[in-house]
Amino acid sequence: MYLPSKKIKYGVFVVVVAILAFNVFRKPSQILMLSLSESFSSLSKSSYQNKLDQLRKKNLKYQLKLKQFKNLSEENKLLREALNFKNKDDLGLIGAEIIAFAPSSWHKYIFLNLGKNKKVKKNMLVVDKDGNLIGKIEEVYPQRCKVILIKNPDFQTPVSINNRVLGLLQGTLSGVEVLYIEKSNQINISEPIYAAFSPFNSVVKVGEISKIKTNKSDLFYEVQVDTSAKDKLPQVVFILK
Repeated sequence: MYLPSKKIKYGVFVVVVAILAFNVFRKPSQILMLSLSESFSSLSKSSYQNKLDQLRKKNLKYQLKLKQFKNLSEENKLLREALNFKNKDDLGLIGAEIIAFAPSSWHKYIFLNLGKNKKVKKNMLVVDKDGNLIGKIEEVYPQRCKVILIKNPDFQTPVSINNRVLGLLQGTLSGVEVLYIEKSNQINISEPIYAAFSPFNSVVKVGEISKIKTNKSDLFYEVQVDTSAKDKLPQVVFILK
């Protein structure tokens, strides 16, 4: 039986050790390279995500600035129109902003950012930019006031039909009507109705007559009104001094 010599055994041992050493050192290096590759990949994704987030922020910022510019442009337009109304009619007006409103369909109120600090008083009338009546001051606080709107059932104010027939404007659940117009007065559909804070010489429009009802047993007409002011709250309002 042939037995390998010591030299041959030693040579085989060296080869085996070399192979084992190569495998032992190769795996950590592969793991290290894979780890580095993954790190670079992670950094690349993170950098890309950061840039994307920055671009999104810039885009949102520009969109908000554009909306702000459009709002300012619209606000300037409304103010110019309101100033033209003021100059034309030579009225004492105080510009105000709506800061809150009552969402109830019954209690129709708004709150303005002016009060005793601007000499606002109870029962002052409030109009929109076109001079249409929207309500009157009900309560006054140091720096704000409460306005009751014309479609509130608790609202009342003197009015004139076409600046010739006096009556009382009353808010109702279904709209607005004029009370105490005697049947001896001749009134017609579509005639204009004005707030009578200056009787027979008012330019503050309430609306127009939409319906006239009569009853033989009653002394007065039942007059329904189509209001000029829109249901949507305006951006700019004015208080008549």
